Amino acid sequence: MTKDKVDPMRLGKGIADARYLISGDCRSGPGRGLGLTIAGLLASVAMPCAAQEATGSVGDQAQSGTQADAASGEIVVTATRQATSLSKVPMSVVAITPQQMDSQGLRNINDIARVSPGIALTPASNGSGVAGTNQVISIRGISSVVGSPTTGIYIDDTPIQSRPLGSANNVYPQLFDLERVEVLRGPQGTLFGAGAEGGAVRFITPRPGLESYTGYARGEVAFTHNGAPTFELGNAYGGPIINDRLAFRVSAWYRREGGYINEINEFTNQVTDKAANNHSSYALRGALTWKASDNFSATFSTMYQKEEQDDNSSFYTTVSNPDKSNFNATRVFPSPSHNKFVLSNLDLRYSGAAFDVISSTSYFNHSSDLFQDYTHFISSVLFGFPYLFPQGSVESANLEDHQKNWTQEIRIQSHPGERLNWVIGGFYGHSEQTSYQLNNDPNLNALLATFGAGPLPLLPGGHALEQTLGATDVQKAAFGQADYEIVTGLKLTAGVRVAKVDVSAFRDAIGPIAGANASYSSKTSETPVTPKFGVSYQATDSTLFYATAGKGYRIGGINGPQLSFCDSTLAQIGLKSTPGSYKSDSLWSYELGAKSRLFDGRLSVAASAFDIRWKNIQQLVSIAACKGSFIVNVGAARSVGFDLALDFRVNSNLKVGASVGYAHAYLTQDFQGAPGASGPTYFARKGDRVGGPPLTATFSGDYEQPIGEDRTAYLHADFQHVSQGPEIDYTVFGTDPQAHRSDSFDQLNLRLGLRLKGLDVSAFATNLLDEAPVISRFRGSLGVADNLFTATTIRPRTFGVTGTYHY
Repeated sequence: MTKDKVDPMRLGKGIADARYLISGDCRSGPGRGLGLTIAGLLASVAMPCAAQEATGSVGDQAQSGTQADAASGEIVVTATRQATSLSKVPMSVVAITPQQMDSQGLRNINDIARVSPGIALTPASNGSGVAGTNQVISIRGISSVVGSPTTGIYIDDTPIQSRPLGSANNVYPQLFDLERVEVLRGPQGTLFGAGAEGGAVRFITPRPGLESYTGYARGEVAFTHNGAPTFELGNAYGGPIINDRLAFRVSAWYRREGGYINEINEFTNQVTDKAANNHSSYALRGALTWKASDNFSATFSTMYQKEEQDDNSSFYTTVSNPDKSNFNATRVFPSPSHNKFVLSNLDLRYSGAAFDVISSTSYFNHSSDLFQDYTHFISSVLFGFPYLFPQGSVESANLEDHQKNWTQEIRIQSHPGERLNWVIGGFYGHSEQTSYQLNNDPNLNALLATFGAGPLPLLPGGHALEQTLGATDVQKAAFGQADYEIVTGLKLTAGVRVAKVDVSAFRDAIGPIAGANASYSSKTSETPVTPKFGVSYQATDSTLFYATAGKGYRIGGINGPQLSFCDSTLAQIGLKSTPGSYKSDSLWSYELGAKSRLFDGRLSVAASAFDIRWKNIQQLVSIAACKGSFIVNVGAARSVGFDLALDFRVNSNLKVGASVGYAHAYLTQDFQGAPGASGPTYFARKGDRVGGPPLTATFSGDYEQPIGEDRTAYLHADFQHVSQGPEIDYTVFGTDPQAHRSDSFDQLNLRLGLRLKGLDVSAFATNLLDEAPVISRFRGSLGVADNLFTATTIRPRTFGVTGTYHY
């Protein structure tokens, strides 16, 4: 039956019935029995009951005019920009539902990585030799701490990733009142564009329910070993203002994560601030949907999020004892930071007889600031020793970053389920970023005098540097993709994206360490083309085989001049100045995969193998002696590996699962600079590993036992293993001879709970083994006497209680 022959009343009822099944309302409605049967299955491989209609309105599938796989209760995702059952998407996708977020205690991007093997997060240095909290995402070994991001970050259809300019970092929405999170492994350049070179992480928000009122509340209290307590409270509520015509949804959420790193006085060894790195998050969201007719709807939404970090979440290795969860730092003063964003979006959807039209208009305003202790850092850079300033001296820096993005995307796409499925669209993006830095050095000249050095001509107020960096990216793109079923079950896929990218940047700096060309500007333009090809075969309703070849890219950028500290080091490698710009890099990814549900659906399997070829990589040339660097396009890399996810229902009470991701990523070419006095200078060596830890694996189990009418006790356990990070090649120019590869670690989490109708109360333990791996480690300079290493780790053992209520 074609869509234009469907009776509107019957179609409306079918969509309403589908809502209960797809959103996972396990309490009422047509999907109740099915929801109870599949609740708790692992979202990475099975198709669980999501957490109530409160977070699962008709959303993408209804707006696209489809009820795809509603009867099976499978998760419906929009990884292909069309609503499709997860088991029928010919790519490697992890879909995380609200039910999984609750049962596994997922709260942030680190938790998403924990349950999504093949993805690794590594804290990057904040530029001061301090291990910062800017998380660099690696998917299948494709990551970079420099240049443009290699992983796309999306809220619905809006890209929000930041260019690493100054101290800018990516921001991620907190995991409250979301419809789902989708992790797309492999390049997504055709449908999602620049920034999704290695993959994409999409945070999908719920739409207001047009037919009934629903709510969701969550509270939590927890206690961390040798740390401060954690508190959380949030509530979401919404429903129709005018039944089936006008609806709203609002949510408010707050979480304070207790710190576990102490600040101690370097002269007295006394604790000056216990558990200093407390982290507070606030989130507000409102959405209003107007269904003007059976064919047209408009949704306006605004999201606000603010994060406050009382101190840096890094510890000093020389004054800490990780084996006893004793983490300390000797910063002269805490280094607080703030991060906030506002995202407003207008989503317009028209459902015609043969196709849908979707328009998404967004404005993203993101700002952050950091008051940084530079006392030890500036001492290290100038003299190779961090502890030279006398007691009472304070050297600091104010850093501010601002990002404003306008994006507009419009798509025209067929209704899913036809023999020919297609989507065509256009994208426009305008992003402006600025970064401001002010170095406060009132005691610097006094220290120089003790070494017989002349004073620096500081700016009024004792500032050694005042600098503003700016970058503007303008992207225009047209894209399209089509799937054609040539015979029953066998589909061919072809798509392409053509973009025009213009990048401009500037630097204005004054002060004695500003270096040459303190005022600087440059522009660059590119026209990247990213095609995709694929073939898939739906052998049975529950078994899919596929093969894809796709291209990804990330846009280029501008190198600014170096600080004056770097002039002599640049001369050593035959350079008078840094290159003005660098181009985009690109990769081709080849993937074979299969998805199947066996033994009457008790066993779910999703497996894929990939081979990625990356060329003209944006690589960092480190001028470590002065903490400087610049970016060039050079060399090539290859990443080969696999993803495997298994989920097995042993019986009606017990489910077990396993997910494994492995990526062997390495350089395939040398990167050689000008010859030095002792021979060639290598900035990268063939065979050197890249990316994050090569192996990540998660094993889990869920046991449920009814203990009365509408009461169920349950136990969840998950165990994560992360291998060591890539080996370090100490022959590469600028590599710290005491650099430390990230540690391997195992993390065990448990949750014991009771469900009573809409109420769920559980006790949990995270990092039960109290592991304390060194995830990243940095120091201010390469001086022999510089032993000031800052490092990051995972949160120590934590116990707590969580309560959720669906109403």
